[in-house]
Amino acid sequence: MNTEQTSYKFEQGIPGFEHLTQFIFEEVGDNLPMKLMKAGDEPSISLLVADPFLFYPEYEWQLPDHVKEELGINSEEEVEIWSVLTVNTDFANATINLLAPIILNRRTLLGKQLILHDNTYSSRAPLNQT
Repeated sequence: MNTEQTSYKFEQGIPGFEHLTQFIFEEVGDNLPMKLMKAGDEPSISLLVADPFLFYPEYEWQLPDHVKEELGINSEEEVEIWSVLTVNTDFANATINLLAPIILNRRTLLGKQLILHDNTYSSRAPLNQT
């Protein structure tokens, strides 16, 4: 199986892992809306991320201008947005962090985890909404 992966530079790291500035985003399976976000310097540290819009189509917020500048974003087409999943033993109780999306620029290969302020989103929104 050939796994597609792309490496992104996070200038300030991510909250809790500020010392890690290189993350590799790796496909986890054919046609799954998830990726494995692995620390380039410490491969033992990895996070499962997913496309938040698949689980919460109404998910919406404004990307601040300073983030666009920091990541060199010129157009919407360059941007990927991911959210960290928390999965314990039972996938039915998995949660998604809508409060701190991960913003990637596919062109510049820069990334940032953005903390949304003044927002109603949760860091532990249920994946299973039934």
